[in-house]
Amino acid sequence: MPLTAPTICPCGSGKPTSQCCGPLIFEGRHAPTAESLMRSRYTAHVLLAIDYVWSTWSSASRNRTTKEAIGEWASSCHWLGLEILSCEAGGINDNTGTVTFSARYQQGQQTHQHLEKSLFRREGGHWRYIDHCN
Repeated sequence: MPLTAPTICPCGSGKPTSQCCGPLIFEGRHAPTAESLMRSRYTAHVLLAIDYVWSTWSSASRNRTTKEAIGEWASSCHWLGLEILSCEAGGINDNTGTVTFSARYQQGQQTHQHLEKSLFRREGGHWRYIDHCN
């Protein structure tokens, strides 16, 4: 993990990290919406806060990979930006929601765009990433 978080949050909100994703990642606060969880998971990838990525992923879906594999992949990327394209439900009073996003990153000389519609669900009262939707 980087020694210090960037001043402006990597999630693209334009807010200071300390007032955006930082409290979720570093202070154990819980995301109020599916979108805020999505943004914080992106930021955690950027900051290599892999324990946070892992802990916010539904335990039922974790069998597809390992924390080590996530860390290796995230550290191989130079993260270029996140754009939230749409949100369906996932609000403060919802139990499920989807967030469609585009994450841009560079690996070596190649620039990539990861486009995904993600499913989120409350588990034990807290938002968790479930999987991508087809």
